[in-house]
Amino acid sequence: MAVSADPHSTDVLVIGGGPAGSAVAARLADEGHDVTLVEKRAEGRHKSCGDLLSPRAVAELSQLEIDPMSFGGHPIQGVRMIFGRQRADTPWPERHDMPHHAVVIRRDELDEQLRRRARNAGATVLMGHEATTPISERGFVRGATMTLADGTIRDVNARFIVVADGASSRFGRVLGTSRQRRWPYAIAARTYFSSPRHRDAWVETSLGLSDPQGNPVAGYGWVTPMGDGNVNVGVGVLSSYRDIKGLNTLKLLTAFSDHVAADWGLDPTQPLKSPTRLRLPIGGSVGPKMGPTFLVVGDAAGAANPFSGDGIDAALMGGRLAANVLHEALTTGNSTTLQRYPVVVAEEVEAYRKVGRLSARFLGRPAILKPALRLATRSDATMGAVLRIATNALRDDDTAGGAERAYRLASLAAKFAPSW
Repeated sequence: MAVSADPHSTDVLVIGGGPAGSAVAARLADEGHDVTLVEKRAEGRHKSCGDLLSPRAVAELSQLEIDPMSFGGHPIQGVRMIFGRQRADTPWPERHDMPHHAVVIRRDELDEQLRRRARNAGATVLMGHEATTPISERGFVRGATMTLADGTIRDVNARFIVVADGASSRFGRVLGTSRQRRWPYAIAARTYFSSPRHRDAWVETSLGLSDPQGNPVAGYGWVTPMGDGNVNVGVGVLSSYRDIKGLNTLKLLTAFSDHVAADWGLDPTQPLKSPTRLRLPIGGSVGPKMGPTFLVVGDAAGAANPFSGDGIDAALMGGRLAANVLHEALTTGNSTTLQRYPVVVAEEVEAYRKVGRLSARFLGRPAILKPALRLATRSDATMGAVLRIATNALRDDDTAGGAERAYRLASLAAKFAPSW
């Protein structure tokens, strides 16, 4: 074992350099707190997930004074929703607190910009530091032991910890986090292809995917134009699909790529990278989200949208809320303030997440999925309503429509349903 490096002390140790962790680090550093962010990879890693920043995510980034268009982002007007022979170009819902466009940016570039933002605010950013073991003091977590790329061991001591190390969250599991097994999760597979339509202004979403036997699958396929010569092609499936254990998502991705090849002018036999497969907890399904001296944010908390699987806006939101709570705790010296974190998260999104989890459970049943798809895609208006619900961009009461009425009914039903 390599000799231990000098220990490092900080007010807040953030474990994970993705959107959630970097958002926390940047906001706390802005407030003048001593923050250290550690990322286990020595260099940023590209991930084919998370290339699309929803209008909600763009709004969260704006609060951090980050404009993804300024470093190569590609604007997206809305979603082209397809079901059978029906298709509709559905613009992003208009809300006063969000822009009317989304942005596509490669995930490694986004992560680097967010880490740079944290660094510029005064946070210490340590790449190639993998948090392996909590440092405990009288039963409280007071830091973490790091393993560096060269095998050197280093301790980082802290008053508070933020766990933001992603969907597989090894450090979170050490602290006792786990996923609610009865709640749904998502499985996604994706890759890239060259395409002459890489500058299209619409993400294409295909509803009503079918398994090899022709049965409908509770999921969807997408083609996201990147604006750089390539498109991101993927499929996502909910675990509530009745035959999920026997479904090969990589084969489903291959079949979907073949299906869209002609329209997008791509060669389905020539992906630009090996397809990746990810199992993603959704709908806040991982807990606990806090302990006496730590908070859990982003994918480590299963924060992804239960309707769409989008995790970036939820990560940025969770980072904002966690930073607010930690700022208060650091300012007042009262660590019990951390107990507010699950409460403020619930106030922001728990009702929506519960409706999403309930919907996911029922949409896994073919007898419900088929008529639901037919109803959701019968007109441009209903497709627009589906998009408003799926992106959590429901209108205010004075402009409410069918989506809002349907959501209110579902929300009422969810109140009387079990917590899943």
